[in-house]
Amino acid sequence: MSPLTIQQIRQAVRGKFLAPQPEEWPQSILSVCTDTRRIEAGSLFVALRGENFDGHNFLPQAAAGGAVAALVEEAPAQSLPNMFFIQVPNTRTAMGMLARYVRKHMRAKVIGVAGSNGKTSTKYLIHHALSAKLRGSASPKSFNNDIGVPLAIFPADPLQDYLVLEMGTNHHGEIKVLTDMALPDIAVITNCGAEHLEFLDDLMGVRRENATIISGLNPKGLLIVNGDDRDLVDAVAHYPGKKVTFGFGTHNDLFASNVECTERGVTFKLNGTRDVFVPMLGKHTAANALAAIAVARRMRMSEDQIIEALSTAEGPDMRLQLDDVHGIKLLNDAYNANPNSMRAALETVAALPTTGRRIAVLGEMRELGKSSDRYHREIGEFAATCKLDALICVGPQGALIAEHAHKAGMPAKVITHYVDAPTAAPAVKKLVKKNDLVLLKASRGIQLEFIARALEAAEAAPHAPRIRKAAS
Repeated sequence: MSPLTIQQIRQAVRGKFLAPQPEEWPQSILSVCTDTRRIEAGSLFVALRGENFDGHNFLPQAAAGGAVAALVEEAPAQSLPNMFFIQVPNTRTAMGMLARYVRKHMRAKVIGVAGSNGKTSTKYLIHHALSAKLRGSASPKSFNNDIGVPLAIFPADPLQDYLVLEMGTNHHGEIKVLTDMALPDIAVITNCGAEHLEFLDDLMGVRRENATIISGLNPKGLLIVNGDDRDLVDAVAHYPGKKVTFGFGTHNDLFASNVECTERGVTFKLNGTRDVFVPMLGKHTAANALAAIAVARRMRMSEDQIIEALSTAEGPDMRLQLDDVHGIKLLNDAYNANPNSMRAALETVAALPTTGRRIAVLGEMRELGKSSDRYHREIGEFAATCKLDALICVGPQGALIAEHAHKAGMPAKVITHYVDAPTAAPAVKKLVKKNDLVLLKASRGIQLEFIARALEAAEAAPHAPRIRKAAS
């Protein structure tokens, strides 16, 4: 961000000084930080409060680390004469107000990415495509809430060409907060599926929530939306700017056909003509790539430049990441899970070639509310159609996946269930052998990384032991 004066910050957050402030204060604020372990000289420290922490308790450490000012909700417990304090009712809200102020002074085109599945992968694809010609940045990891988005906006070079921001939600109203803060010039809605239904009510609630990204979208900007979901298209129909639809249906402005999935990645035809290759796994990668193509076209990149850039793209960790682990093909997609992404992962493991067995380790999907049992039953039924040689289910509701996979025709002898990942890890380690293709897929809280670490720790067993039967 451009250097800010203490007066600019106070005005942006509508706060008040806790002590008289000189009219002329020569030092500018160069960065914004919420973690004293990463504090920089000349920075503004934001004292956030959470369930298990209170940033106000770390004000002395912030001052010692070089912070010259802080956003606070109350006066510090001890005197810190070399630090100025701006008091606000809520530091989290104030940080968002400051991020909006900083964003308004950026030359960069801001690209917001929302949706149920594929946000992070699509963000990576957009950034990779644009970086072939333009200068810009993207939010790190999953900085996609009202803390992460500001922390992605603050360090961005205001003179760069673009900034790609991921926008997540699990409660009504959260996307609107983020889009009104980021004020995107281009917005992408990847898709809408059953996620966070505990708080978003139903699938239409998910669509309505993601559709609110148009609240902050430049009315003369571009909305890129998954046109295979007609209800989603209807939910954003009132956006006055230009729209581009993408998906697998030929009615879309951009569509993928002849999709082929291999260990190397995905190949498809763009609108039936140009061949596109993306070295990321899963049929859904083609849809994510279409969204990236739409963004890059808007940013005046040629089709040749875009296709060449996508051919060298890399995806995020633990999102259908295929690794060789002691001769085992480990397909790690254990960062998060909902019904759509679970189906996509199972389709991918069924499509990939292998000389060994196909083994799926599926953990429960969380935050599905009153529909949770139904979705876990449906995943079990779907898993039974995916040519699996073994199915290991983890977590309390993993039992429903196991039960309904068996009811749908999967032999009980190839199904097991474990109460948690640490319990499952040694059993999976004993089960797998060289050349097996192993999928790990669950909500993040199930912690399937225990199983990944167990497989990485030692050579796979030369022979697979008999699989314990699941309860019928």
